[in-house]
Amino acid sequence: MKTESIEQSQRFTLGSGDISMSEKTARKLNCIAGGLMMISSLYYIISFIFEGADSNYKIISGVSFFLSASIFLFRAQIELSTTSKYAPHFLISKNGLKIKTSVFGQSEFISWENVKKIELGYYLIGIKDKMGLQYYRYNTRKEISIKIKRAIKDVVEQKGIEVENLLKR
Repeated sequence: MKTESIEQSQRFTLGSGDISMSEKTARKLNCIAGGLMMISSLYYIISFIFEGADSNYKIISGVSFFLSASIFLFRAQIELSTTSKYAPHFLISKNGLKIKTSVFGQSEFISWENVKKIELGYYLIGIKDKMGLQYYRYNTRKEISIKIKRAIKDVVEQKGIEVENLLKR
């Protein structure tokens, strides 16, 4: 959830959007849960192998624990990582804005040259360009949302693009 300066651009990873704990804590807990489930999975599968086919619940439990562990580890490494290209993020540069709001969604690059107006709302960014007005909703922590909006506002004001704060209407 940190801001990284990459060639005069800022990357804001959106994370899980859970406000009850920090993103770093959420990632660690996902890794721990995934690791414990993986150990349980191995225990059930190994005990099934040594005890024979009489205890089918052990192989079913082992496989289900393995699948659950894979989901937790995937989430920790992909969605909650600050460096993953698949993690939901905003990349703000002098050339444009790259938006990726979900793990499986496509990222979209918007050049500042095409933008006529920016609307900043509650976990919402509206971009008016030649094609019309398009809104991008996202989920993140309040502090990250504020940082994203400030960074966009700073770059947009330098470019002379109109900015409207939807919260002050």
